[in-house]
Amino acid sequence: MVEKMDQISSLPETILHDILSRLPKKDAIKTSVLSKTWREIFYTFPILSICHQESIRRSSKRKKDQQIKTFLDYGKQRLLRFSDQGLAIKEFKLKLSLTCFDLQLIYPDVDQWLKLASECSVQTLKLCLPALKKDGQCLCYILHPSVIEARSLNKLVLKGRIRFDKEFLNLSVKFSSLCVLSLCNVLFDDEGAIEHVISHCPLIEHITLKWCYVYNPQGAGDMQISFMKSVSMHGLQKLKGVDIQGVQNVYIDAPNIEKIYYGADSDEPSKMNFDSCGNLRALTLMNVKNEFSFTFTDTWFLDLSSKFPFLESLELVECSMFENISISSSQLKALVLCNCSAMEKLEIDTPNLLSFRYYYAGDDLPSISFLRCSSRLEVNVRLNMIHPRLYQLEKFVEQFKPQKFSSLSFSIRPCIPSDESFYDDEYYYWEDPYSLPPTLPVPSIKHLVIRSVREVKSKYLLLVNRLFYIWRQKVFH
Repeated sequence: MVEKMDQISSLPETILHDILSRLPKKDAIKTSVLSKTWREIFYTFPILSICHQESIRRSSKRKKDQQIKTFLDYGKQRLLRFSDQGLAIKEFKLKLSLTCFDLQLIYPDVDQWLKLASECSVQTLKLCLPALKKDGQCLCYILHPSVIEARSLNKLVLKGRIRFDKEFLNLSVKFSSLCVLSLCNVLFDDEGAIEHVISHCPLIEHITLKWCYVYNPQGAGDMQISFMKSVSMHGLQKLKGVDIQGVQNVYIDAPNIEKIYYGADSDEPSKMNFDSCGNLRALTLMNVKNEFSFTFTDTWFLDLSSKFPFLESLELVECSMFENISISSSQLKALVLCNCSAMEKLEIDTPNLLSFRYYYAGDDLPSISFLRCSSRLEVNVRLNMIHPRLYQLEKFVEQFKPQKFSSLSFSIRPCIPSDESFYDDEYYYWEDPYSLPPTLPVPSIKHLVIRSVREVKSKYLLLVNRLFYIWRQKVFH
């Protein structure tokens, strides 16, 4: 009777593996105790994830050593089962966050695991180690050559204390199938090593480089490791998107690229050249400063239509380029500005813009004008202010005429310092937040300041209600 009821176990192995792939990891592991069939299905599941935190916990040294041994045996047996049966591994993820000492002891086992995974035609490989420290280059895991020579890989993700040594440049890189390459916080012995990798990836579509390091043996102490200075990408016909952070000089010449995310190092000069990427559809710039940037001029955003005729999304995050910015594009549909503190005036000439989001934490609000915009435009404004001044907010808000937009949303939140003495006594205070006359003229209220955290809700309700009352009067009459 039980056998008749269990019809799932008789399904083909590929379907059972697909069922496991849709379960949370803990539930998938539990299926291994249901029956011998499910146990075999679990141990041949081609998506293999090994994390030391599931086996090794804080304990005495003796007990911890035994846990590490059990963990290493488990990982080896799982991979040997695939190797012995000639099974392919679709995805192999290895996550280790042990101490530096323990990591050094198990690096030979990691070599063996990666070699076995490569021999099993692994398609996706993810190796995550603890973050690299500037004084810890000798503790890095040197990437095993089997990974470099794996022809089956289509996705490679490396994060943390992983090192590409000089011997790597002498190896024959065979990433003929690699489509996705993600490197975060890894160490290279040579500045040109990353370009050596990329040049051997004819099918690469997405590249991520986040805060990678280069080893300088001539340096002293912390100077032996520094962030990657430059990277050049050219001749990549399949490249669709890049995410580059912490690299000073970036050159991209990819005719079919559609998405670029660039995060500059705020402490170093930066230069970026991607003007030849005519097919670009989404651009995000983060932490780009005018005093450090040699790429953007005050007229750069006026030429968006000619440079990038297909650009639909533009995001500027914590960028301090210019006081006056004019953005002109006939194709732009989404515009986001977040904490652009130096900006005093913004002119937007985008007849097809559908979404505008403006986020700012501070008191100095800019002038924003829409020269041309779509009637379907949705505007979302979020402000975090320390000194909320009614006259200043009124001037800012009345720039947004509701007749022009499909929807308009404002969020004004307090940013309260921990020290109440921050507030100056010269400001005028309303003792009773509900006693403000509804018809009080704007000039009689110069400042409305929160004196304590307890008053935050009532004062802000007063401020916002009064603000929108005045705004409605001016806009609709």
